[in-house]
Amino acid sequence: MMESLKFDVAVIGAGPTGLAAANGLKAAGKKVVVIEQYLWGGTCPNYGCDPKKLLLAGVEAREAALAFQDDGLQATVEIDWPKLMERKNRYTQTVPTRTVASLDASGIAHLYGKAEFIDAKQLKVTDGDTETLVQASDYVLAVGQRPNAMTIPGAELTIDSERFLSLAEMPDEMVIIGGGYIALEFASIAAAAGSKVHVLVRGSQVLKGFDADFAEELVEQLSDRGVHFYFDTEATAITKAGTNLKVELSFGTVLEVGVVVRAVGRQANSDRLALEKAGVDYNQHGVNVNEYLQTTNSHIFAAGDVANTPVARLTSTGGFEGRYVAQFINGQTKAAIAYPPVPITVFGTPKIAAVGIPADQAEAKGYTVKNFDMTNWYSYYRLAERKVLAKVVLNAAGEIVGATVLGSHADELVNYFIDLINRHESDVTIQKHLYIYPSLASDLGYLL
Repeated sequence: MMESLKFDVAVIGAGPTGLAAANGLKAAGKKVVVIEQYLWGGTCPNYGCDPKKLLLAGVEAREAALAFQDDGLQATVEIDWPKLMERKNRYTQTVPTRTVASLDASGIAHLYGKAEFIDAKQLKVTDGDTETLVQASDYVLAVGQRPNAMTIPGAELTIDSERFLSLAEMPDEMVIIGGGYIALEFASIAAAAGSKVHVLVRGSQVLKGFDADFAEELVEQLSDRGVHFYFDTEATAITKAGTNLKVELSFGTVLEVGVVVRAVGRQANSDRLALEKAGVDYNQHGVNVNEYLQTTNSHIFAAGDVANTPVARLTSTGGFEGRYVAQFINGQTKAAIAYPPVPITVFGTPKIAAVGIPADQAEAKGYTVKNFDMTNWYSYYRLAERKVLAKVVLNAAGEIVGATVLGSHADELVNYFIDLINRHESDVTIQKHLYIYPSLASDLGYLL
């Protein structure tokens, strides 16, 4: 007989979005259960942003040392990939147990297994031969996304982002299929670790959605580090060649490499919950929601990567949406969700980070764009940065409404711009602040 459990709210997905919702609901006294069918903690800490940045930290340390190779440092710096991977694993291997321990400490129930709706008011959770019936007044869908598949012959020989971030050995040569931020981040890591990297880009440019000039600069710097870019190119077939793989390109060339990574986008996991039985609409972009993150069933909410919202699918936006859903269900707000400026980043070498109105949209709005080459500014000269660029967008009142930065500290500098945008700072008001000198923040007054 199937065990039956009742809760105020059932949260499906134990990543940053689901956990943010669950904690907010529990804090208001709700009886909450979190359901997870894979790794407790979700994509980001297990096989996404956190392990990626742990590996990137080793790359950044190497790049910083190499920048001083002719200016005071003589040691040769090489990445020991297995050791770097061991360091990453020491962090990621504890994520699931730490997540469950946190749920227990908070008094939040948890179930492991695959969740599928039976009807509009209940679902079943299947773990092997065990089935549990869950009934709740409200549900929160936070099941995230998964890497897109490919349909070319030999597609099953490719690896996705999760497997790249767990490679025991770095191959001598690899192909990365894709021109988005994940592809370029992996290219940055693999090239620094000693692999000869080939990046296949279907279109004529990389990083759509980011500043084209800065994307071009990143490609140039990666090319100088040995990364080979093939634009307007697709892989048409992949075959085994002993321990290697042969990749046929659309213009006839064949590459023989050790690993082929597919980084061709991600799709929502909305098709795995039997949502049609609950009266919930979804499509290839995710679960359709209104301005309150309600689905077509008003007692079922969707947040994070699985929700079809107009913002970037990020850990930060997922957590924001999870907290909002908790507040709405708790009756702590009746207002529609209102997003603050959402920053986006490419964690490459160098990084690109942006927030607010991009430069290519400024002219149509009557805004001013200021361009800066900060390479020889003291803050960056002392770090021996190869290139540091910024574009700052000001409205008619002189207030900061957008910024894009390229450089090894672009993410941190853009974080300062987020605060300036939120406070409606201008070239006049920023002069009222004092910052530590020399530092990234002390340059802000010169960027307006």
